[in-house]
Amino acid sequence: MPDLRVYPGPRELGQAVADALVRTLADLLRTVPDRPVDLALAGGSVNSLVLERLRGHEASLDWSRVRVWWVDERFVPAGDPDRNDLAAREALLDRLPGVQLRPMPADDGTRSLEQATADFAAEWGEGMGTRSPDLALVGTGEDGHFASLFPGHAQVDATDVVVAEHHSPKPPPLRISLSRPVVAGSTHLWLVAAGGSKARPIAQALEGADVHEVPVAALARRGAVWWLDGAAAGQLP
Repeated sequence: MPDLRVYPGPRELGQAVADALVRTLADLLRTVPDRPVDLALAGGSVNSLVLERLRGHEASLDWSRVRVWWVDERFVPAGDPDRNDLAAREALLDRLPGVQLRPMPADDGTRSLEQATADFAAEWGEGMGTRSPDLALVGTGEDGHFASLFPGHAQVDATDVVVAEHHSPKPPPLRISLSRPVVAGSTHLWLVAAGGSKARPIAQALEGADVHEVPVAALARRGAVWWLDGAAAGQLP
């Protein structure tokens, strides 16, 4: 069972996660002195709930030792508003001095989704080897997906580090995603969810749902932290 932390609303939730993120990164920077600290981010509400509340912390940490990855990305051109990395940069990352950004490939018209996925897998291997992130902030959808791992899709069972998704049920259809074992193996694994639309998949996941039906159930491991607002926790016992 993960560590459940429930806050009255999204504002309180976002601030609590932001404060904990600064503390945890500071601890990691002290305890992992010989390499960058690797942070993996989801898109969506992680940007609006958490990253925007980190403004003002530009001088709080040595951001030059933080390397930022994404748990998934939409395979669309760079600068497209659907890009997770663009939203994160606008919310916070462009303000952080020296932070190391490792975005997933954009569609530049010269390579297929499969080639882009293979290229990113090589980049991950060069930078990370076989490690999972030190800290991953992950969201979930109304269908219980996380990253770009959707119910009933074969990618949920993939064991490669990086997987390609051609038929996302949410547009845009082409995605690149870290695999379930890589995300689930993060040293610090945080799920952040707000709103009543997330209540049912969260309850199902914590009741032991099959990961093929509710993929986020794969993240309900001991030691993970599930940060929820009251609405997202609304169907828990």
